[in-house]
Amino acid sequence: MAHQRRTMTPEAEMVWDALNFRTPAMLAAVDDLTEDECRWQPPGGANPIAWMLWHIPEVEDNWIRDRLYGLSKRYPFGASVRSMPAEKYPSKREVLEYFREVRALTRERLAGTTAASFATSIQDDRYGVLTVRQVWAGVVTSAAWHGGQIVYAKRLLPPRGI
Repeated sequence: MAHQRRTMTPEAEMVWDALNFRTPAMLAAVDDLTEDECRWQPPGGANPIAWMLWHIPEVEDNWIRDRLYGLSKRYPFGASVRSMPAEKYPSKREVLEYFREVRALTRERLAGTTAASFATSIQDDRYGVLTVRQVWAGVVTSAAWHGGQIVYAKRLLPPRGI
């Protein structure tokens, strides 16, 4: 018997589409990068590509876990990317596996989100009162912002072989 996916509400479908619209460009940008290139520190103290690539699924998973489900945050690499020194970052392969795992979880979470629940309010320590819709918007904008930074940071990498 074929596995049947739950359908999403139009609002959930919009969130899903927004999360995935620029993902192929971001993944293509990191595809050929070496571990050293992923950890390279851009000028001005900007975050390395590896940091941003890890931060996207961490926000996507933990914002929803914490804010919408009341679950404790999850750190599969032992700590948040915000507290991990670059020399201890997981490999690009491991972070991409984490990204794919979280994205599949996001699909399931969105499929289980009713139309009415998008208007539900929650209290956020940083932003105050937010709707579920706004929490998902924060996840989408974080992914788009950092995905774009990854593509841009790749252009700043020193040329290979120099």
